[in-house]
Amino acid sequence: MLQTNSPSRAVKDTLPPHDTAAEAGALACVLQSDGYAGAMLDQLHLDQFYDERHRTIYRTLAALRRAAAPLDVVALLQRLRDKGNLPDAGGAEYVTALPDQTPSPAAWPTFFETVCDRATRRCALRDAAELSSLALDTTVPAAALADASHRLLDLQASNRRDALPPIQDARELIATPAPTPPELVWGILHQGSKLVLGGGSKTFKTWTLLDLAVSVAAGEPWLSFKTTKGRVLFLNFEIAPAFFRQRIQAVLEAKHITLAPHALDVWNLRGRGCCYTELLPLVRQRAKGAGYSLIVLDPIYKLYGATDENSAGDVAGLMNGLELVTVDTGASVGFGAHYAKGNAAAKEAIDRISGSGVFARDPDTILNFTRHEEENAFTVEATLRNHPPIVPFVARWHYPLMRRDDGLDPARLKQAGGRKPTYAPEDLLILLPPEGLTNAEWLTKATEEGMSRPTFFRLRKALENDGKTRQSTISAKWQPIPAR
Repeated sequence: MLQTNSPSRAVKDTLPPHDTAAEAGALACVLQSDGYAGAMLDQLHLDQFYDERHRTIYRTLAALRRAAAPLDVVALLQRLRDKGNLPDAGGAEYVTALPDQTPSPAAWPTFFETVCDRATRRCALRDAAELSSLALDTTVPAAALADASHRLLDLQASNRRDALPPIQDARELIATPAPTPPELVWGILHQGSKLVLGGGSKTFKTWTLLDLAVSVAAGEPWLSFKTTKGRVLFLNFEIAPAFFRQRIQAVLEAKHITLAPHALDVWNLRGRGCCYTELLPLVRQRAKGAGYSLIVLDPIYKLYGATDENSAGDVAGLMNGLELVTVDTGASVGFGAHYAKGNAAAKEAIDRISGSGVFARDPDTILNFTRHEEENAFTVEATLRNHPPIVPFVARWHYPLMRRDDGLDPARLKQAGGRKPTYAPEDLLILLPPEGLTNAEWLTKATEEGMSRPTFFRLRKALENDGKTRQSTISAKWQPIPAR
């Protein structure tokens, strides 16, 4: 077994900050990763390693990278022998055992962050010592002291730049297979993506998000969409713990589910809401490495703090904070957002959420629940970045769950005044020229005529079922089928 244990505390406290095990783990990830070894190595640099063995190994791997040689143990050992550097790398036994210091390359983010942290601290100590020495020497010009101070202040920004992924040749990118993230909610959400559930006031958003959390934790369908079972963390900012417990129990009973231990974790934070800049780093710290597939934060406005929801810059900062949670934990993040005041049905679905348009552009999955003509029914419209479009559908509230109801027309949204004009399939067909249109072109023409997106998809499906339209497999255009 490779020995990477840190020195005893008495000795360690006299040494610069370092983590020998993390250094070994980062190098092990490079050696274990066939497709991403080069990209991982490019994020490292020599000063991040304190252990001289690891500095030698890093220099040798960098030389192999420049020579376009394999980044594996065999090539590493051979080059170390050829250059006479094997003893400096800890010997053949040490190098051969190095890949065993990580369970898989998936542990890279943890090792890399630790290595960067310790390197930053060593640099800070070095510069602080230099600054202290300069400040005590009154013969040193003040300008030199100022230069040293600026270098110390710029340290953190420099390290952030070094942590960015490398620029990559497009040919190398294409040639390197990238695994697609697993589907967490099939057809709607990949693991590691962001989901926002939009709806008006008191439209059961918390209940629906809790249903999502329970469904993923048990691997059960949600709104009739299949889910992939995974561990879930629910951050409850609004409901008192006693009542939230009752809600969980009600959903479990309605879905006939018994949760396994630690399948669903709850973090009750009512009364602890604060700005996302303070809380999200703590979420990342607590959730990192815990194996969560989904993290739900409800409601999102409890994280606003001084954030102005109408400011694109403020909301972009919040979205970036949530994205860091997905990157650090590997989990999807889901949250609810409220509609602006007024008649939601009169707006495009993507524009109904209150505040900056960033809410409508940033998340990978946007599910809008808009009131239907029928009592306690909602038309669900999805805006999806990484999935094919899905036809709008209706969900009806049956305490304590939203249940899909395909017997209701999703186009019949509740109007503030008067009824919405109705359309027949022929009204959509007349907009389709003989040469055909793409789906986006056809939808644009329909909306210009006042037709809603749900009505367009419903009528398009009716025309297809009646044999009056078809989609070309070559051009992907929809074309009318002449009557016989």
